Amino acid sequence: MATVDASHHAGLTVAIVGAECSGKTMLAEQLALRFGVPWVAEFARSYLGERVGYDATDVLAIARGQHRAELTAAANHSLLIADTDLVVIKVWWKVRFGGENPWVEETLRVVLGSERNRCYLLTAPDIPWIADPLRENPTDRPALHEHYRALLELLGVPYVEVSGSPQERLDRATAAVRGWLSR
Repeated sequence: MATVDASHHAGLTVAIVGAECSGKTMLAEQLALRFGVPWVAEFARSYLGERVGYDATDVLAIARGQHRAELTAAANHSLLIADTDLVVIKVWWKVRFGGENPWVEETLRVVLGSERNRCYLLTAPDIPWIADPLRENPTDRPALHEHYRALLELLGVPYVEVSGSPQERLDRATAAVRGWLSR
């Protein structure tokens, strides 16, 4: 287990983003275990459960729930791993509904401008697709990946892309987190 530097006064949230079925949850769990810190699960999974179908009202509720869960966890921890965040919601909204949602846009702006440091791990869609009732885009993953990369570049946030085997992903992500913590 790695040691988290307590002098990181503002705290650090590492958000894992990427296309569906690109290893975000596995990586979040592994990083949290490696650093001995909590991780914020993907709120959409608990919100949507096994239901089929959703609309813009649901996605906004998911955005608010994800944000609230992250704020609650971050209040007590200098390092936090987030399995998805408002960047994912922003891409989801644009792809599914077109355009932008004002609440998501404003809240993301506030989050990125806050004192707490925020960095991103972008998971490549180079692992096999595993179908489940909540996944929608088995053939669009490379295009979605490019949406994420372009958005992270546009936002000007620190990010590292992770790909390869589970061990290669974890090693690269661990090195990135250690580098962000040492700043």
